[in-house]
Amino acid sequence: MALQMILCLFSLMSVLAVDEPPLEEKLIEEIRPSYTHPVGAPFEMDPNSTEIQMAAKDAVDKYNKKSKAKKYFKLIKVVAAEAQVTNTITYKLSAEIGKSICKKNEDVDLESCAFGKKRFICQFEISIHPATNHSDLHESNCKKLKCLTTPTANPDIN
Repeated sequence: MALQMILCLFSLMSVLAVDEPPLEEKLIEEIRPSYTHPVGAPFEMDPNSTEIQMAAKDAVDKYNKKSKAKKYFKLIKVVAAEAQVTNTITYKLSAEIGKSICKKNEDVDLESCAFGKKRFICQFEISIHPATNHSDLHESNCKKLKCLTTPTANPDIN
């Protein structure tokens, strides 16, 4: 019994100790990212990124198949890019393309084809299905440029 009273007294002393500072809860700052976009919302991407360059080349390839032009088109540069991720990845691209001197009825390596004189600015919307690696060109609107630009020798584009 005496032992129990001593233990009880020690436990009360530790609770009622005046010399010790009270326990304080530390405030933790809320961590907030500098920028987030809602899930599934479109977001801008670097036009020079490998992912965008590959999507743009795919869009131009599909545009060549769809186009009734007698000569192939080639990608010059991607001006702007936006992506949206849902069950597919949809890219909205603004790209400059040029008509090549190679005819579609010839068996040619498009990479080695030289550019002709005509240039176009195109708005492409292409979706890529990651599960199947299949892509669809949903939209392609091209307008002829009045002012010609010289294609750059950018290894990422060619």
